[in-house]
Amino acid sequence: MDILFSHLNFPAQFGAFGAYLARQGWSVTFVTERTDAVPPPGCRMVRMSPHRAPTEGVHRFARPLEAAMINGQAFANAALAARQAGLSPDIVVAHSGWGAGTFARAVWPQAKLVSYVEWYYRFPPVDAVGPIPPGNDPDRRALALARNAPTLLDLAEADLVLCPTQFQADQFPGWIRERLTVLHDGVDTGFFTPDPQARLDLPGVTVPEDAEIVSYATRGMEPTRGFPEFMRALALVQVRRPRLHAVIGGQDRAAYGAGPPDGTSWKRHMLDQLDLDPARLHWPGLLPHGPWRNLLQSTHVHVYLTVPFVLSWSLVEAMAAGAPLVVSDCAPLREALAHDVSAEMVDHRDPEALADAIARLLDDRDRAAQLGQGARAAAEARHAAATLYPARARLLAGLIG
Repeated sequence: MDILFSHLNFPAQFGAFGAYLARQGWSVTFVTERTDAVPPPGCRMVRMSPHRAPTEGVHRFARPLEAAMINGQAFANAALAARQAGLSPDIVVAHSGWGAGTFARAVWPQAKLVSYVEWYYRFPPVDAVGPIPPGNDPDRRALALARNAPTLLDLAEADLVLCPTQFQADQFPGWIRERLTVLHDGVDTGFFTPDPQARLDLPGVTVPEDAEIVSYATRGMEPTRGFPEFMRALALVQVRRPRLHAVIGGQDRAAYGAGPPDGTSWKRHMLDQLDLDPARLHWPGLLPHGPWRNLLQSTHVHVYLTVPFVLSWSLVEAMAAGAPLVVSDCAPLREALAHDVSAEMVDHRDPEALADAIARLLDDRDRAAQLGQGARAAAEARHAAATLYPARARLLAGLIG
């Protein structure tokens, strides 16, 4: 079976699964615009390169579509060159909404097209941070609809549409939702495992032997992932618990949404605003898989916060590692976890409640361990790559017959 994955940002959701297919004997090709991407063993890589940025001054409703069409043209040009060199995939799997595979059928009419969808924009947005300010609602509804145009183009051609969670699928209109196959990407629960003997061992991070460790990690530090609320709660817990140390992974940037109104970063903004002990704050940056696993195995409480939005892989990896979890009480988390069974769930907009939830697990290590075991069981039941990769392979093979 010959399969091609297209994503602007390799490896993203496709890298590990593509490597699995290659090990099963599939012929696997990746298309990406990343120039530093290295294909997994046994796989090929094709580079796509957009020839220009979207036009300055283009209608703001049309900007997302123009950007996707430029990416789509870059994909088509790279695909045509690959076709000329003999590449003829049976299946093309493309990350939808960004143009990564919109024109796959123009190049390979015989190929089956699989769209991988993540989000459908609406107004008012379900992922809003705080109250929605008053404004021109018809205009904002129109803009949200226009942002979906690239995804809708992809769906018009797709033979199969994959969506990783039911919460994400529920954001789509009913007539689209009927076409979606909900199947999580899968996490390596054989790598992310509990280790009761683990001790914190991160470069540049030193904590006392008797430290209480609270961890938090995110790609970018922003309100979408509850970073300001975490820092406010941390300021409260630091005062109450002098042995508490926080390890905060991620980059000092906003991956989703805007920065604070003072023009700084959210990290700088919160540090300036709060009375925190910097000696008990540790910022290791983005963590590779090994150090990330060590943090999850050695933390006493791991905090994952989010508005209702796409569920992070980091949360499922924390579940698999058996980390005692304090998480936001919102729909995507309730799909993955259960309060008092696999996590302590809390309205993270209340710093006092969040601080109290962290303290409860630090005070009751037996209950924390039980929640960690429940989280591990939930990850194995619903998110294990060992189960999901073969299921996804069978689903794709079934398109060919």
